Amino acid sequence: MNSGTGQVGEEDHVKMLATAIRKGRMDLEITQEDFARLAGIDRGYMGGIERGEHNLTFAKLMVVLAGLGAHPSEFFRDFRLRDLRGPDHAVRQVTLPAVLMKDATDREILGAAVRAERQHAGFTQEGFARHAGLARSYMSGLERGERNPTFTQLVRILEALAVQPGDFFRHFPDSRKMPRRRRSQRQAED
Repeated sequence: MNSGTGQVGEEDHVKMLATAIRKGRMDLEITQEDFARLAGIDRGYMGGIERGEHNLTFAKLMVVLAGLGAHPSEFFRDFRLRDLRGPDHAVRQVTLPAVLMKDATDREILGAAVRAERQHAGFTQEGFARHAGLARSYMSGLERGERNPTFTQLVRILEALAVQPGDFFRHFPDSRKMPRRRRSQRQAED
């Protein structure tokens, strides 16, 4: 939390993400060095991720989550941006076309999910871009699957949509999950 404001800021979101990633890796009982190697991430960069020094791009976030064997909706289930809804607000029932899910890239799914949530919220692309404090051209590229937003940009979009990350990431199919074995399991097999 930012001191004195009671609001969670962008730097706080990055720190919360870092803490969750570190916990996820430690739950797998794997060293940071081994995790970095398995995920194809530079070891020093991985250390910076876990210290909250890097505002991950969406693509890099998906690599890390795959390395953790975590579906994004599960990983972000308890990750709360701020109180976006009253207690009686139901979870949105926005769904993406099944045909999209079959061969789409993560960025294409991201774009389609943002577009579906934006339309469900009743925003035009231009109106939403203004509401979220982003350029319309950026939103257009994002919805076409051509942009790779940072985590803080994604958080800004989700806050503007009034959607928690765990709810938003349910748009991503379970097949994106790539489980990793725990270190103790690997040692038992060796």
